[in-house]
Amino acid sequence: MGFFSSAKKRVEPYGLLKPDAEHLAHLQARGVDVTAPRESEFAVCFTTQDRADAASSALRADRVRHELVQPSHDIPDWTILLAARNQPLVPDFLRERVDLCRALADAHQGDYEGWVALLTEEEKAAG
Repeated sequence: MGFFSSAKKRVEPYGLLKPDAEHLAHLQARGVDVTAPRESEFAVCFTTQDRADAASSALRADRVRHELVQPSHDIPDWTILLAARNQPLVPDFLRERVDLCRALADAHQGDYEGWVALLTEEEKAAG
């Protein structure tokens, strides 16, 4: 079984894809409360403006808040950032947002780049 097939395998307890579950477990091991409301960000990249614009239009039609970032400096791709505020990662949000980003990338020939979760104020103070 190769990397790509294992990357598409869902694991419990939240039905996440294996790489996302591993990232979540890493955060938990560092003391992050993944059930606490927090800011997070997801990125989908496109090699052309047309693809990025089409993906952005699809998100607008579904009323999904996002930002379209033009290529700059050494970054040649167009990037769509989907940010969330005051949203716990689990039980459902992380799975649903990753699925949305992967579907968006597949539909518009982009690449889902992954996600980051910011620490809460309490976690920052404890760290």
